[in-house]
Amino acid sequence: MDSASHRLGSVTTYPFNVFGGSWQENTPDHMSQLPFKGDIVIGNDVWIGRESIIMPGVKIGDGAIIAACSVVTKDVEPYSVVGGNPARFIKKRFNDELIELLLEFKWWDLPPEKLVTVLPLLCDFDLEKITKKIKEMIEQ
Repeated sequence: MDSASHRLGSVTTYPFNVFGGSWQENTPDHMSQLPFKGDIVIGNDVWIGRESIIMPGVKIGDGAIIAACSVVTKDVEPYSVVGGNPARFIKKRFNDELIELLLEFKWWDLPPEKLVTVLPLLCDFDLEKITKKIKEMIEQ
């Protein structure tokens, strides 16, 4: 998806070339001068709150949460909660050990028949139990 950047150094920021024909012919080529920040990459199991805006080139890590109405201008670490305009780090969802285990476990890549068996664990609130069980599953 195009990052929809506009030139800032000329009198107008309008991209007249989009009209085609003589509009395009008479608009100097400026596309190569525009910054290309790359695609937006959204990880697995990410919750993006309502009316949030994610800017071009931003990478959102697995398990991250973006608060509603946020403007995300920088990469978001896995299992982080960010919010605001511009979005700022609020907190980690879990401790570092559990985050590393979840990133290694990659439950979202499990086949459906296996995923359905771990749903009770994924929906549990007992983080110590979850940590222990995921360690056991990884070691198998």
